[in-house]
Parts: sequence; C-alpha cells; structure tokens
Amino acid sequence: MRRLLIIFCLILAGSIFVVWPTMALDQDDTTIRETARDIRLQISELDQQLKEHLKRALEEFGNRQVECTSDQPRKSLSQCIEEDARDLTRTTITIASAGKDDKNLLDDLADTEERFALFTREMNKTNDLLARAGARLYLNSLDVAPEMDQLRRDVIVFVERKQAYELRTKQALLIATVAIILIAIFSLIFAVIQRFR
Repeated sequence: MRRLLIIFCLILAGSIFVVWPTMALDQDDTTIRETARDIRLQISELDQQLKEHLKRALEEFGNRQVECTSDQPRKSLSQCIEEDARDLTRTTITIASAGKDDKNLLDDLADTEERFALFTREMNKTNDLLARAGARLYLNSLDVAPEMDQLRRDVIVFVERKQAYELRTKQALLIATVAIILIAIFSLIFAVIQRFR
C-alpha cells in the first residue's frame, strides 16, 4: 500500500511539472494576443486621424496642381487622390480579433505587422502628396513602433519558451515511460521470486 501511495505521489508531482508551464504559457498567449489587438486598434485610430487630416487638406489645397508621380503631368491634388488605386480617404477596416479558430500566435503578429505596414505606407504616400501641394503634413503624437518592437520580442520569447517546454515534456514522458517499464519488470521479477519461495 505504501509503495502504491509513493507511486501515486510521484505521478501527481510529474503531472504538476507538466501542467504548470502550460498554464504560464496560456497566460502569456492571452497577454500577447490582447497586446496585438490593442496595437491594431491604435493603428486604426491613427488611420482615422490620417483620413480626417487629408480631407481637411483637400478642402483647402484640393485644387492645387501637383505631380502625382514623377512620370505623369501635373494634376490637382484631388485628382491625384481620386486616381489612386486605393482611395486614401477611405478608412481601412481593422480586425480586432483573429478569431477563435486561430491558434497560431504568429498569425496574430503577422496580422498586426501587415496592418502597421499598410498604415505606414499610406501615411508616407499621403504626406508625400501633401508636401507637393505645400500643405501641412500629418504628424501623429502616438508612435506605435516601440510597441510593435516589443510585440515582436514577446512573440519570439514565447515561441522559444514553448519549444523548450515541448522538449522538456518529451524528455519527461520518455523518462516516465522508461521508469514505468523498469518498475513493471522489477515488480514482475519480484513477484516471481516471491512465488517460488
């Protein structure tokens, strides 16, 4: 009975060893996903501010003649923006959540990276056109670049910790399997010896 109790305690301790890191990783996963969502929403707010700034600039400088691109004749600022393949005055839809079916944290990072890159490209293009028209450039007080850098670092650390945890788990399962086999063999040998005595 005592031996069974000891084996049960060892199994319980091993279960805690396996479950505890999983709980910590789940907490990190949730935190990183919330951070990525918050960054996407901040970028959405900045995007809305950019559109409003451009619309105000069009009211004052819309008729000013500018070069849309270096290889085209001069047109009004309004015409340059209208002829753009993607309307710079239209707000981009931001996905707040990647969805419950998405279990890959790297997808959340990729969505956020893509949204950040799209906003940066639109901001640069808008400011380039505004500069050609002599209008005030869009300058935002909120810079999400440091938060993006921190998100990248957090995801890298998470992935490394997850890989290390999975390796530890495989090692623990291998050790436990070998231990159970050895216990079964020695128990069988002990039972045979006891029977022949």
